[in-house]
Amino acid sequence: MIKFFRNIRKTLLEKDKTTNYLKYAIGEIVLVVIGILLALQISEWNTYYKRHKEEVQLLEDIHKEFLENKEQLKLVKSYHMIAYEGTETLLNLMPIDLSKIKIDSIVSLLDKTYHNWTFNPQQSTINTLINTSSFDLISNVELRKLLQNWTDLYLDYTEDELDARYQVINFHRPYMIKHYETRYVKNRRPFEESNWDFLQSIEFKNLVGIRNRNLNQILYGDLNQLESLSQTIDKIIELTEQ
Repeated sequence: MIKFFRNIRKTLLEKDKTTNYLKYAIGEIVLVVIGILLALQISEWNTYYKRHKEEVQLLEDIHKEFLENKEQLKLVKSYHMIAYEGTETLLNLMPIDLSKIKIDSIVSLLDKTYHNWTFNPQQSTINTLINTSSFDLISNVELRKLLQNWTDLYLDYTEDELDARYQVINFHRPYMIKHYETRYVKNRRPFEESNWDFLQSIEFKNLVGIRNRNLNQILYGDLNQLESLSQTIDKIIELTEQ
């Protein structure tokens, strides 16, 4: 092709057709420019296609993870509610009079206070985004912002869960193990044979009260972080729907 254009230029110069040569030269320049622009456009299309393909895969991964996170948060919340309702009922029954309340009912309420799950979301895709600085692949500005703020939101929420877990592990559970046959061993003898005097102690009342307060903070805290977390998960699922 280059040889073909060179021969045309040579012929025009030999015939001294300067005007035609200039027209030809300009036309050749225009063709070269068009060729360059076309090549750039094709390169841009290829780059866009590649980025779009990567974004689609990324959105699919995020969508799948947050569907799992939604189910896990729902389950964790249900266990918090069970424990909270158990402590609420115990506090409303105090001072506990075993002559008016069936022991089986008290046992059921005590067992509920042990529920102590924490939310541990799937975050492999989020971590990959952070570690590779790939947030720019996500074209939706709102989604990008939600994902960038996700870790802080999750950590703020889990602070309350970790506080509650610390209280259970270090105070609530040791006290109950000392004074009460837990659900793992309680069926080895009739409940009536157990010593229930601890139900009247100040320490027991305080432990139930603290457990209740911690669970209330998780479920209904001033900043309502559980609700914010749930809404954020729902919004991310919505924005990553293909």
